[in-house]
Amino acid sequence: MKYLYLIRHAKAEPFIEGTEDHDRKLTNKGEQRASNLASWLNKQTPIIQELHFSSSIRTVHTADIISRTLPETLFKFEDSKLYGATNEVLLNYLAFIDDKTDNIGIIGHQPGLKELAISLIINYAEGMDKVLNENFSTSNAISIGLNIKRWDQISYRTGILIDYYNSKK
Repeated sequence: MKYLYLIRHAKAEPFIEGTEDHDRKLTNKGEQRASNLASWLNKQTPIIQELHFSSSIRTVHTADIISRTLPETLFKFEDSKLYGATNEVLLNYLAFIDDKTDNIGIIGHQPGLKELAISLIINYAEGMDKVLNENFSTSNAISIGLNIKRWDQISYRTGILIDYYNSKK
Protein backbone atom coordinates (compact mmCIF):
# COMPACT_ATOMS: atom_id res chain seq x y z
CA MET A 1 0.00 0.00 0.00
CA LYS A 2 1.23 3.49 -0.89
CA TYR A 3 -0.05 6.77 0.56
CA LEU A 4 -0.41 10.09 -1.21
CA TYR A 5 -1.12 13.48 0.33
CA LEU A 6 -2.32 16.06 -2.19
CA ILE A 7 -1.71 19.49 -0.70
CA ARG A 8 -2.75 22.80 -2.15
CA HIS A 9 -0.28 25.65 -1.54
CA ALA A 10 -1.19 28.27 1.05
CA LYS A 11 -2.99 31.52 0.27
CA ALA A 12 -0.89 33.83 -1.86
CA GLU A 13 -0.95 37.48 -2.85
CA PRO A 14 -3.49 38.21 -5.57
CA PHE A 15 -2.32 38.12 -9.17
CA ILE A 16 -1.43 41.57 -10.49
CA GLU A 17 -1.38 42.24 -14.22
CA GLY A 18 2.19 42.57 -15.47
CA THR A 19 3.71 40.35 -12.77
CA GLU A 20 4.63 36.68 -12.88
CA ASP A 21 2.13 34.27 -11.31
CA HIS A 22 5.10 32.06 -10.43
CA ASP A 23 6.50 34.78 -8.13
CA ARG A 24 3.45 35.35 -5.91
CA LYS A 25 4.29 35.20 -2.19
CA LEU A 26 2.20 33.89 0.71
CA THR A 27 0.02 36.25 2.69
CA ASN A 28 0.14 36.36 6.50
CA LYS A 29 -3.13 34.39 6.55
CA GLY A 30 -1.56 31.87 4.16
CA GLU A 31 1.44 31.40 6.45
CA GLN A 32 -0.84 30.82 9.47
CA ARG A 33 -3.03 28.31 7.61
CA ALA A 34 0.04 26.50 6.29
CA SER A 35 1.26 26.18 9.86
CA ASN A 36 -2.11 24.72 10.92
CA LEU A 37 -1.98 22.32 7.97
CA ALA A 38 1.55 21.27 8.97
CA SER A 39 0.28 20.35 12.45
CA TRP A 40 -2.47 18.22 10.90
CA LEU A 41 -0.01 16.50 8.53
CA ASN A 42 2.33 15.74 11.42
CA LYS A 43 -0.47 13.81 13.17
CA GLN A 44 -1.32 11.69 10.10
CA THR A 45 -0.46 8.02 9.84
CA PRO A 46 1.61 7.17 7.97
CA ILE A 47 3.82 10.23 8.11
CA ILE A 48 5.07 11.79 4.87
CA GLN A 49 8.55 10.56 3.87
CA GLU A 50 9.00 12.78 0.80
CA LEU A 51 7.56 16.18 -0.05
CA HIS A 52 7.44 17.14 -3.73
CA PHE A 53 6.47 20.66 -4.72
CA SER A 54 6.38 23.02 -7.65
CA SER A 55 8.94 25.74 -8.17
CA SER A 56 6.56 28.65 -7.54
CA ILE A 57 7.42 30.86 -4.59
CA ARG A 58 4.10 30.08 -2.85
CA THR A 59 4.61 26.29 -3.02
CA VAL A 60 8.26 26.50 -1.95
CA HIS A 61 7.28 28.64 1.04
CA THR A 62 4.39 26.28 1.90
CA ALA A 63 6.82 23.35 1.74
CA ASP A 64 9.23 25.16 4.06
CA ILE A 65 6.49 25.76 6.64
CA ILE A 66 5.24 22.17 6.46
CA SER A 67 8.73 20.63 6.61
CA ARG A 68 9.50 22.42 9.90
CA THR A 69 6.86 20.28 11.61
CA LEU A 70 7.59 16.94 9.95
CA PRO A 71 10.48 14.64 10.95
CA GLU A 72 14.04 15.66 10.04
CA THR A 73 14.26 12.55 7.85
CA LEU A 74 11.85 14.16 5.36
CA PHE A 75 13.23 14.47 1.82
CA LYS A 76 12.19 17.56 -0.15
CA PHE A 77 12.07 17.81 -3.94
CA GLU A 78 11.37 21.02 -5.83
CA ASP A 79 10.36 20.37 -9.44
CA SER A 80 9.28 22.92 -12.05
CA LYS A 81 7.23 20.18 -13.81
CA LEU A 82 4.74 20.41 -10.93
CA TYR A 83 3.99 24.11 -11.57
CA GLY A 84 0.45 24.19 -12.97
CA ALA A 85 0.63 20.45 -13.65
CA THR A 86 -2.42 18.75 -15.09
CA ASN A 87 -3.95 15.55 -13.78
CA GLU A 88 -2.08 13.57 -16.46
CA VAL A 89 1.29 15.20 -15.71
CA LEU A 90 0.84 14.52 -11.99
CA LEU A 91 -0.10 10.88 -12.59
CA ASN A 92 2.95 10.38 -14.81
CA TYR A 93 5.17 12.12 -12.23
CA LEU A 94 3.98 9.75 -9.51
CA ALA A 95 4.70 6.70 -11.66
CA PHE A 96 8.42 7.52 -11.40
CA ILE A 97 8.63 7.84 -7.60
CA ASP A 98 11.18 5.46 -6.05
CA ASP A 99 9.37 2.38 -4.75
CA LYS A 100 11.32 2.48 -1.50
CA THR A 101 9.17 5.49 -0.60
CA ASP A 102 5.70 4.57 0.58
CA ASN A 103 4.26 7.94 1.67
CA ILE A 104 4.59 11.15 -0.29
CA GLY A 105 3.09 14.60 -0.31
CA ILE A 106 2.70 16.79 -3.38
CA ILE A 107 2.22 20.52 -2.93
CA GLY A 108 0.79 22.03 -6.06
CA HIS A 109 -1.92 23.95 -7.79
CA GLN A 110 -5.50 23.82 -8.93
CA PRO A 111 -7.19 22.42 -10.91
CA GLY A 112 -4.68 19.56 -11.39
CA LEU A 113 -4.62 18.39 -7.76
CA LYS A 114 -8.38 17.99 -7.35
CA GLU A 115 -8.72 16.43 -10.81
CA LEU A 116 -6.05 13.90 -9.83
CA ALA A 117 -7.87 13.10 -6.58
CA ILE A 118 -11.16 12.59 -8.44
CA SER A 119 -9.50 10.30 -10.98
CA LEU A 120 -7.66 8.20 -8.37
CA ILE A 121 -10.43 7.65 -5.83
CA ILE A 122 -12.74 4.68 -6.14
CA ASN A 123 -13.83 4.42 -2.49
CA TYR A 124 -14.10 6.53 0.66
CA ALA A 125 -13.40 6.13 4.35
CA GLU A 126 -16.48 6.63 6.51
CA GLY A 127 -17.79 10.19 6.26
CA MET A 128 -15.51 11.16 3.36
CA ASP A 129 -17.96 10.54 0.49
CA LYS A 130 -18.89 14.23 -0.01
CA VAL A 131 -15.37 15.68 0.30
CA LEU A 132 -14.66 15.88 -3.42
CA ASN A 133 -17.79 18.02 -3.88
CA GLU A 134 -16.16 20.73 -1.76
CA ASN A 135 -13.93 23.50 -3.06
CA PHE A 136 -10.26 22.48 -2.79
CA SER A 137 -9.12 25.75 -1.22
CA THR A 138 -5.61 26.89 -0.41
CA SER A 139 -3.96 25.03 2.49
CA ASN A 140 -6.33 22.08 2.10
CA ALA A 141 -5.10 18.49 1.86
CA ILE A 142 -6.44 15.12 0.76
CA SER A 143 -5.03 11.83 2.09
CA ILE A 144 -5.34 8.89 -0.33
CA GLY A 145 -4.43 5.26 0.26
CA LEU A 146 -3.42 3.55 -2.97
CA ASN A 147 -3.88 -0.17 -3.47
CA ILE A 148 -0.51 -0.59 -5.21
CA LYS A 149 2.90 -2.01 -4.32
CA ARG A 150 4.95 0.05 -6.79
CA TRP A 151 4.43 3.65 -7.90
CA ASP A 152 4.48 2.63 -11.57
CA GLN A 153 1.23 0.73 -10.86
CA ILE A 154 -0.64 3.94 -10.07
CA SER A 155 -3.69 4.35 -12.25
CA TYR A 156 -7.20 5.71 -12.17
CA ARG A 157 -9.51 4.26 -9.52
CA THR A 158 -6.81 2.70 -7.32
CA GLY A 159 -7.30 4.94 -4.28
CA ILE A 160 -9.34 5.32 -1.14
CA LEU A 161 -9.95 8.79 0.22
CA ILE A 162 -8.79 8.37 3.82
CA ASP A 163 -8.93 11.88 5.23
CA TYR A 164 -9.36 15.52 4.30
CA TYR A 165 -8.09 18.71 5.87
CA ASN A 166 -10.15 21.86 5.38
CA SER A 167 -8.14 24.92 6.39
CA LYS A 168 -11.26 27.04 6.78
CA LYS A 169 -12.93 24.87 9.43
